[in-house]
Amino acid sequence: MYKEERETSGCPPENKFQFLGNSIFDFTTYDGAIDELFAKKMLEVIAAIVNRTTFEYQGNEANYINYLTMVNMPFLQGKLEWGTSIRGAWFDEYGHHSEKEEERVYQITYDWSIPKKDINDFMKALLEWSEGWPCP
Repeated sequence: MYKEERETSGCPPENKFQFLGNSIFDFTTYDGAIDELFAKKMLEVIAAIVNRTTFEYQGNEANYINYLTMVNMPFLQGKLEWGTSIRGAWFDEYGHHSEKEEERVYQITYDWSIPKKDINDFMKALLEWSEGWPCP
């Protein structure tokens, strides 16, 4: 998706973070620097969730505010589960028992979805892919 967007868009992203911010996380800012900032903040939160370090991540006020903001963004809505506090959320790989198997998917973009059982692997791959910076 990233390569295609870079090659075909009339206004291509300058880097992976802008691509993630706009095309995957669905932020609308019309400001490349803010797209990058928001994407990096979302990736921090995803890493904390995947690594089960959400409480440690929230150890300072800035990260606490960032965590609560990002878990309430549309990209993460419906993808998280938590017990008694959203502060300790994890990715829901199972869905609800009432869902049919073919309904157990997460919509990532308007035309792309993944099975719920693959959500942790997808998030890990997203983190790995985004670490290769700077990207030409």
